[in-house]
Amino acid sequence: MSSKSSVTIIGRLTRDPEQKAAANSDTMFTKLRLAWNDRKDEPAYIDATLFGKTGEIAAKYLKKGSHIAVMNARLQWREYEVEGQKRTDYSLVGGELVMLGKDNDDTHAAPAAAKVDDSDIPF
Repeated sequence: MSSKSSVTIIGRLTRDPEQKAAANSDTMFTKLRLAWNDRKDEPAYIDATLFGKTGEIAAKYLKKGSHIAVMNARLQWREYEVEGQKRTDYSLVGGELVMLGKDNDDTHAAPAAAKVDDSDIPF
């Protein structure tokens, strides 16, 4: 049985999305950098790569500071050495994108409830 990691991260973009074409291919992808606070309320960071229409939407509508969720992404890691010290780098690949809006920004807010005239209610 194969195992597949699925990760969801909610955070803010630390920079504008960067759309690129894959080497030797017409495949487009978009790179993001997310920040969020961990359990100790310290900042944590992770890179994400989105492909296809999801990547296009991210590149078109998101900017530094955008509040988003990357859901059902695959967690990828690589190990490398810098000056003799082993390092590990984690990133998110693919997944779904949910735009959560900004704090104090009403552009994504639900419309206000309409006032109901209760004289028309039959009970």
